[in-house]
Amino acid sequence: MRFYRWFLILCASLGLAACQDPDDGPRHLTPEEIEKYKQEQTVKIEKYVEYRQGNCPVILTVPHGGTVVESFLTLRNTSNCPDPDFATDLDYNTRELADEIDKAFYQQTGKHPYMVIALIKRNHVDFNRKRQYAVPAGDDNVGKIYDAYHAYITTARNEVTQQYGHGLLLDIHGQSHSEDIELGYLLPPSTLDLSDAKLDSGTYVSSSSIPHLVRTNKAGHSFSQMLRGNDSFGGFLHRNGLECVPRPGYPSPGNNPYFYGGYTTCTYGSYGGGVVDAIQCEFRYSYRDTQAERVRAAAAFAKSITEFTQAAW
Repeated sequence: MRFYRWFLILCASLGLAACQDPDDGPRHLTPEEIEKYKQEQTVKIEKYVEYRQGNCPVILTVPHGGTVVESFLTLRNTSNCPDPDFATDLDYNTRELADEIDKAFYQQTGKHPYMVIALIKRNHVDFNRKRQYAVPAGDDNVGKIYDAYHAYITTARNEVTQQYGHGLLLDIHGQSHSEDIELGYLLPPSTLDLSDAKLDSGTYVSSSSIPHLVRTNKAGHSFSQMLRGNDSFGGFLHRNGLECVPRPGYPSPGNNPYFYGGYTTCTYGSYGGGVVDAIQCEFRYSYRDTQAERVRAAAAFAKSITEFTQAAW
């Protein structure tokens, strides 16, 4: 049975990735704070963030698909959220796509991934940013919602670490570029433009979101192979009918617009240590537009998760 678990937020936290500033990272809510929020009824966390318990070492996060707007919560703007990459765009139908991925994954494996889903609109809070850029200055209620979202991810990451010793987090987004699915490993196009030999001979793996996967994959594949070889996630997506970058035969987006990973991928992947690797997955709208296409894409995506993890672990 999958259910919300408030007390799980209180599990001990693993160290967060080095790419976040320690002073503005997510923190855990105390039992007293949780009870106070629930009694005061000022912020009902479950109205704004959905947490689903999983039973396998896969975590799906969906930060930008929320649609809830509240008149008593502050709207973000460039003054109260001085984010150099400020945005409030809605990733249409990413929640619905994630639901279909969950269903397909269960149909194929009998297992559910952990899921952390934003229900509140990005106009109020951007969960894929540092807190100082995510929460409007002075709005403690939005801050509580942000803290809860990240505490849920930390809870899932801790459980996966303790129960399985390895894990994969996939951060689900939407984009309107020319690529079908952009896979982000924290590596800009200029790095992906490099040859496999150059990637494998340098320290680029330590700048990525998958160093643990590279060190421990059971086939002994190199960094470039795990990034864009036959047994990479992109390799399995391509064979299952989902075009993406990077993958075999298409190692880099070149000069095309490309999202290569954000706060979630950096913070919860193995960039800064740990055994959970992370990939940002940016879906073109055609994969999210209709129910029929979401079901098709989700089935292929779920199959790719299973094949990729079986090959790696």
